[in-house]
Amino acid sequence: MQKKLGPFLATLLVASAQIGSGVYLLPASLGAIGSISILSWVLATAGAALIGGAFSALAIADPGRPGLFCYIRDAFGPGAAFVTGILYWIGSWIAAVAVALAVTGYLSFFLPVLAKPPGATIATIGVLWLLIVANMFGPTLVARLQTVMLVLGLIPVFLVATIGWFYFHPSTFMASWNVTGKSMFAVVPASTVMVFWAYVGLEAAIILSGRVRDPARNVPIATLGGIGIAAVIYMTASSAIMGILPAGVLAKSSAPFADAVVPMLGVFAAGAVALCAMLKASGTLGATLLLTVETAESEAVLGQIRNTPAGAVMADKASITNLIVTGVLTSVVTIASASPTLGRQFTIVTDVVVVLTLLVYGVASLAVLLLSGSLPASTRRWAIPVGIGGALFSAVLIFASERDLLIWSAAAIVFALLAYLPLRFRRVQVARTAA
Repeated sequence: MQKKLGPFLATLLVASAQIGSGVYLLPASLGAIGSISILSWVLATAGAALIGGAFSALAIADPGRPGLFCYIRDAFGPGAAFVTGILYWIGSWIAAVAVALAVTGYLSFFLPVLAKPPGATIATIGVLWLLIVANMFGPTLVARLQTVMLVLGLIPVFLVATIGWFYFHPSTFMASWNVTGKSMFAVVPASTVMVFWAYVGLEAAIILSGRVRDPARNVPIATLGGIGIAAVIYMTASSAIMGILPAGVLAKSSAPFADAVVPMLGVFAAGAVALCAMLKASGTLGATLLLTVETAESEAVLGQIRNTPAGAVMADKASITNLIVTGVLTSVVTIASASPTLGRQFTIVTDVVVVLTLLVYGVASLAVLLLSGSLPASTRRWAIPVGIGGALFSAVLIFASERDLLIWSAAAIVFALLAYLPLRFRRVQVARTAA
C-alpha cells in the first residue's frame, strides 16, 4: 500500500515549495525596482489566492484524478493536457535551476568564489544532482526533509520579520521607493511578474493529488493553507528588509537576508542565517524536482505515449531514468543562463518560469468552468467566479511581462505542439486500424 500524505505534511509541502528561493533571493532582484514592489506583493498574493481556489475546486469536483493535467484533459482533451504538461515540465526544470541558484547564493556567503561563474555554475550543478539523488529514495523522504528544513528556513526570515523592524528605517524605505525612474503603472505590473515567482509551487498539492490522502478535503486545505503561510512570511519579511538595506545594496547582494542580519546581530549570526537559508532552499529544490518528475510521469503527459491506463496506480518512487534526464536538462539550463551575477541569472530564469507557469494556471482555471457541473451547488457559486478570476489574472500578468519572455514562451508552445503531433498521428493510425 502506498504511503499517502496527510493534510499537515501536504500543507507544509505546498508552503515549503513556495518559501524557498523566492523569499531568500528575490529581494536582490527587487532591489533594482525599489520598495514600491510591496504593492506587487499585494497583487501577487491576491492572484495566488484566486488560482489556489480554482485548484481547490478541481480537487473537489473529482478527487479521484491523479494530478492537475488530468483535469485539463477532462476539460479540453488530451492535446491540451499534453501541451500544458510539457510547458509546465519545461518551467519546472528551469525553476529547479532558480532554486539551486538560491542555495549557491547563500553558500557564497562562506565561499565568495561561488558568487560568480564559473564557481557559481559548478556549485549549482552539484546542488541539483545532490537533490536528484535524494528523490531516488521516494516522495515521503522529500516531504519529511521539507518539514525539518521549513523550520530551519523560517529562522532567518523570522529574525528579519521581527527583530528587523527595530532596525527598520522609514527614510531608507522611502528613499528606495522607486529607483527605476518610471511611473508606478509601468513598474508595478512588471515587478508583479517578478514577485509572482515566489508563489510558483502553490500547485504542489494538486500535482501530487495521487499521493495525498482524501484529496477532496486535503488538497484545498494544503493549497490555500500553504499560500496563506507563504503570504504572511513574504509580506512581513519583504517590507522589513527594504527598510534595512538600500535598494542599491540589495540589488548587488547574493545573500540578502544574511547581509540584512549583519548590522543587526553581526557577522557570526549572519553566517548562521546564511546556513539556514541554504538548507531551506535545498529542501525546496527537492520538492521542485519531485514536481518536475511527477509531471512528466503523469498519465495525461508522458503516460499518453506509454498508453498508461487512466487511474493507474502510481509507483512508490519516481523513475530513476526520468530523474537522470531531469538532472541533465537542469545542468544544461544552468550553463546556458550563466550571468555576471547570481542576482541577474536568478531574474532571467524566474521570469521565464513565471510566464510558462501562468499559461498552465490560466488553462487550469478555465477548466473549472467546464467541470463545475460535478460540484455541489454551494461550491459552484464560488468556484466559477474564482476560476474566471484566476484565468484573467494569469492573462494580465502574462501580458505585463517583457516582450522577450513572450517570444520565448511562444517558442515553448510551438515546441509542445510539435511534440504532440507524432502522438496525435499515432492515435489516428491506431483508430483506423481498430476500425
